Amino acid sequence: MNWCCLNGELMPLHKARISPMDRGFLFGDGVYEVMAQIDGRIRAKSLHAQRLQLSLDSIGLDTSIEHVFADVDRLIKKAGFSNAKIYIQVTRGTSSVRNHSFPSIVSPTIFLTVSDFEAVSQMTSKAIVRPDIRWRKNYIKSTALLGNVLLMQEARDSDAQEAILYREEYVTEASTSNVFVIRGQKVVTPPLSDLILPGITRHIVIEIAHNLGISIVEDNIRVDCLQEVDGIFLTSSTRGLMPIVELNPGGSVGNGKLTSIFLALQDAYDEKLRCYD
Repeated sequence: MNWCCLNGELMPLHKARISPMDRGFLFGDGVYEVMAQIDGRIRAKSLHAQRLQLSLDSIGLDTSIEHVFADVDRLIKKAGFSNAKIYIQVTRGTSSVRNHSFPSIVSPTIFLTVSDFEAVSQMTSKAIVRPDIRWRKNYIKSTALLGNVLLMQEARDSDAQEAILYREEYVTEASTSNVFVIRGQKVVTPPLSDLILPGITRHIVIEIAHNLGISIVEDNIRVDCLQEVDGIFLTSSTRGLMPIVELNPGGSVGNGKLTSIFLALQDAYDEKLRCYD
């Protein structure tokens, strides 16, 4: 049976009911987090909590992170998974009328789900390259994901696994992940800004690279230079490190094979999966 937690109440998922007047449903007025639990331990739990707090603060929504994560622990215990994908969503709740401005009284809707999950190394993948059509505040992990959805569907319709995005001439991120490129012995990722989600796996990969003595920098990446790099990989909490070996448009990345730097980062990341708090 699939379990969820809705406003502090544990229940089978099929019994959960949320009002059609919820602002998350009407406006996408909410934020979310996705976490991975590996061997009974939530990976980078404190970093996810910090990012959820940043998203809540950025949209002016006040709720207790401590209570949210206490409910996460209760839900995981109830579901009984050792390895799990955990979804947290917090919206501004319901109001009696549909109005763009915030309601005078706010009672957030807090919805948590958990599902079975297996962390596996990603296979070599393809990506399309497309303009970034999303809004300008991508550092907020907003539930308003229509732009991301359309881009991911375009990728799937093109027999690809992701869409690498650019605004003007520079790469921002991918539809559900952060972007890294390998140039010789150097790894480059776009610097954080309002266009970039501060990815948890992004943070861990940068830390790992420093520990391994791999040169890694945060710098702008020109989209017209993607065909010239030696390697590209994408990062996210549930997919880990995803190597991209073919672009559309652009053709093969590097020589179409995984570089030694990527393999070193992948091995170190796999080792860290079960011990990163």
